[in-house]
Amino acid sequence: MTATATHTPVQLGVPELTRVAGLPAVCCPRPGARTAELLDRQAELSGALEELRGRVEDVLFALVPLLDDARELRRAVLAARRAAHRAAPPGWDERTAARIEEYADEEARAALHRWQELTAAAQAVAGELEKEVAQDRAAAEDTLTAALEDPAFAHSLALATPDWVRYGSARKLHKARKRQRAIRTLYSYTVRAAAKTSPFARLTTVGVPGRAHDGHAVHQVSATVAFTALYALACSPHTAPLLRYRPSPTTGELLLHPEYVATGGVTWRIDHVVEAGPAAGWAHTLAAACDEGDGTLSHEAALRALGGADPFRRYLRLLDSGVLAPVAPWRRGEDAVSVLLALTDGVRDDGPAVVAQLRELAAERDRMAAPFGAAADAPRQRAGAVARVRELGREWARAAGWDRFEPAEVCYEDAVTELRLPPVLEDEETAADLRRLGASIRPRLFRSHLYDELVRRFVALYGRGGSCDDVLGFAMRCGAETDRDPELERAAQLDLAAREDPGERAWLPVGPSSAPPSAAVLFQQMRPVGGPRMVVNQFNPGTGGLLTRFKGLLGDGFADALRTHVRRCWPYAAHHHELVLWTECSTVQAQSAGLLPPLTLPGELTAPGALALSATRLVHDPHQDTLTLLAPDGLPLAAAYTGLVPTHLFPKFARFLAVLSDPWINGSPLSDYRMPFQLPRDPERVLALDRQTLGGEGRVVTRRASWIVPVDRLPLLGSGSDAEAVTAADAFRRAHGMPYELFAYLLPAGRGMSPDHDRKPLWIRLDSAVSLDVLAHWITPGISHVRLVEALPAHDQHPLRDAHGEQRAAEHAVLLHWSDGEGDR
Repeated sequence: MTATATHTPVQLGVPELTRVAGLPAVCCPRPGARTAELLDRQAELSGALEELRGRVEDVLFALVPLLDDARELRRAVLAARRAAHRAAPPGWDERTAARIEEYADEEARAALHRWQELTAAAQAVAGELEKEVAQDRAAAEDTLTAALEDPAFAHSLALATPDWVRYGSARKLHKARKRQRAIRTLYSYTVRAAAKTSPFARLTTVGVPGRAHDGHAVHQVSATVAFTALYALACSPHTAPLLRYRPSPTTGELLLHPEYVATGGVTWRIDHVVEAGPAAGWAHTLAAACDEGDGTLSHEAALRALGGADPFRRYLRLLDSGVLAPVAPWRRGEDAVSVLLALTDGVRDDGPAVVAQLRELAAERDRMAAPFGAAADAPRQRAGAVARVRELGREWARAAGWDRFEPAEVCYEDAVTELRLPPVLEDEETAADLRRLGASIRPRLFRSHLYDELVRRFVALYGRGGSCDDVLGFAMRCGAETDRDPELERAAQLDLAAREDPGERAWLPVGPSSAPPSAAVLFQQMRPVGGPRMVVNQFNPGTGGLLTRFKGLLGDGFADALRTHVRRCWPYAAHHHELVLWTECSTVQAQSAGLLPPLTLPGELTAPGALALSATRLVHDPHQDTLTLLAPDGLPLAAAYTGLVPTHLFPKFARFLAVLSDPWINGSPLSDYRMPFQLPRDPERVLALDRQTLGGEGRVVTRRASWIVPVDRLPLLGSGSDAEAVTAADAFRRAHGMPYELFAYLLPAGRGMSPDHDRKPLWIRLDSAVSLDVLAHWITPGISHVRLVEALPAHDQHPLRDAHGEQRAAEHAVLLHWSDGEGDR
């Protein structure tokens, strides 16, 4: 297959998805209109004072030598000069003012009179602003605490921050310092639920455009918790015999070594390809002892193969080192907790602690999944259950020897919206805008240099037109851990450079087991009031991974449409399997699996129709210089990655497999969210970036106006009063042409990715003391700059309304692809 079809039109795929904010936009606390009026008046007075200040300083300077014989007046004039420098009133009483004016001419007296009028007015405005800002803070806290009256929101907080729900409720804290800390937490979650559509429980719900929905949810104990329980069972001599095991794969002197990491609420299995050393002998011994065709062995067979005076101790050592691993007894889509309960059903309660704790987990699971409207105290009860399950996960991780492993996510929940969502693509203007966007994107979708490097290494090992029967072994050799891999580093640098001008790389061929170009577009709509009507938020791979997480939630029709789309993305493959990693330990990956039969790698859960990677073959096409993955029958096999975790975070060997399946990079600049954000050449100044639109026509915004701001330049709430902070922030805003309403992104000092770099943005108002307080505490050490972005749509520009007529933020996901059969052949 070639990709010379430069005229292939973009296809708008189905299904579509809409992500809906869990709270109305009005829940974002905003200052009153009077505050804006006072800030405008204050800015007007400040401008007039600044314009007059030089003249007043000159007048006062000229008066000083005239008052040598009137020391008291001379001191008053000198003090007034210092006050003028601060744009403050001169501080004279009427008698002193009259005596000083005797020494001035008419023009000088007029300037002094005008200065006193302006400074007096500025002081009056400042006094009013002080009161108004205090009222705004009280109103903001009332707005935030009122959000807790929404049962769905309060119930979701029990998952997101259970300790806060149990102990930190802002309404129950009377000490000011603790109350403000509680308010900051509540603010962060409230504005996330009202302004940022990132699915989590009912903080953001999802639905299908054009359909009505009932608000139901799916619940699951996280795969991480179940997996830690599995390892705790494997570490006990009483329950280890209940499980089966697999030795780590080896190829030559290389071994695949798994390491489990939990961070930021996400669990990863990092498979390192390392030199096996002495472990190779044990891995080969265990592999030879496998008594099943699937490469697994019983605990008894493992102990027999290990031998020695204390084989169980040797078994624990190999388990801890990753040379041997328990096989998860559940399949994809099965409830892991129920499987573990059934597996341990015959073990006595006075056996290993993990068995009794599993039964406790079953009870806590029911509490976590209880209906959110059942009782007023339901959120606290749910938070208590979440906290207890988190504690169980920690205990099991310690029993497994994972001292630094913290399973933060213990319950997974996704919910459908309760709204009837208007259709998106049925609107002709929206569809036309997306087709125009797709036409502009396509020349910037290019074949990765990493794919070139993969082809080069394959040909070096197997020759032109060669064939490889050990695909995992080839990927392991390509992905072996080394201090440096200059070829891969160069490929990454070339990919970065190609984003600016891909040229012919956009039309390079790929094999029939690789997907033609695709993209997912996430965008928001705005009320048609003469300005923009669409804002492009970001691009994702268009092969379906963004949506598969919701297939069980949104029903069979949604899953069938998505399955059809995924197969359409690989139109030249005869077989379609999914390649989803970490399904045994990552909940979101497990939720994303199950759309297609799996292509399994070591450690992955199986399912009906599964095909092991070891049964496939990789071949080189010498005419097009491409690679093709073949099924056992010799026909092209698509290994569709349908997970949510970005493939650039994969272990190196697995990333090769993902690149083989989907070798395209979207280098288009036509979206607002592009990583990594570049810091300005002059890191000390504020860099303003203008809003950009598709074709310069203004209807489709491809980049919001933004400002890269050094942290030390931000006007944050400090030692002064709330009103002083708001005044400083307003002056800063006006100086740089910013709107009041913004989103803030953290940019670390280094340019690499980090948890802080990828943190969700924070909605803020520069005229709100509460917002400035939250922003000041949100910025973590090591952050050098903040990216401030215009909130577009703003809180009053969302077209979607709920049953109460309140505006709701919504984000739409539409799948684009460029293969319509014959056109790309």
